[in-house]
Amino acid sequence: MYPKRCLGTQITALFGIVALTCFLSCGDADFSIDQEQTEKPLRFIEYVLFPTAPYVDKSYIEKVPEEEVAVKYIDFEAETQAIQQVYRAFIKAYIEEDMTALTKTLDISTGIEWGTDTTGNVYGWHNVKTYIQANWLFANCEGDPNAELTDFYIRPQNVRVPWTEASAKGPTFYYEPGAVLAGGCYTEIGRFYFTKKSGVWRIHQIDGSKYFADDKYKVP
Repeated sequence: MYPKRCLGTQITALFGIVALTCFLSCGDADFSIDQEQTEKPLRFIEYVLFPTAPYVDKSYIEKVPEEEVAVKYIDFEAETQAIQQVYRAFIKAYIEEDMTALTKTLDISTGIEWGTDTTGNVYGWHNVKTYIQANWLFANCEGDPNAELTDFYIRPQNVRVPWTEASAKGPTFYYEPGAVLAGGCYTEIGRFYFTKKSGVWRIHQIDGSKYFADDKYKVP
């Protein structure tokens, strides 16, 4: 009994569509409706009632590329200045070995990553924190708290990444046992990946897998 009832419901809906088609397409010249206005409601009804039916033409459903479903306007000058401030605060806290201040500059959520030349990439906040503390224990890195980032790329939030993100390059420090003359401190240009969540920029990765340098997002 149940299959027949479902079939009856579908037939009734089909007759309803036919009746609606006649209502929209028929009439005298004074009350005529153009073809586009007629097709739109019918397409919507077809898609709702028979979303998986192979015989329903769904080519009219607009496909928007993921990179276009994003914030359309970015104030590059303001954003780069904000990112520079976070970077300087990070360097200052690192030099002063202030973990509380350093943590405020980092996005320590899932996916934080710190790449190194000596031990390979370090994943997860617990491991990154341990690595930083080891650097402070074995090396006395004196960096420039006024150093600046270069080569900015800023990508607006989109379907896959629901926050604004940025990449840039700047000096960073590592503990290097072979760097005896530098007191065990090795400086190189690092690749920084930033995230902007709840209106705040933070460093999410250093020399990690999410760094990007797509010319489409190059800051002018």
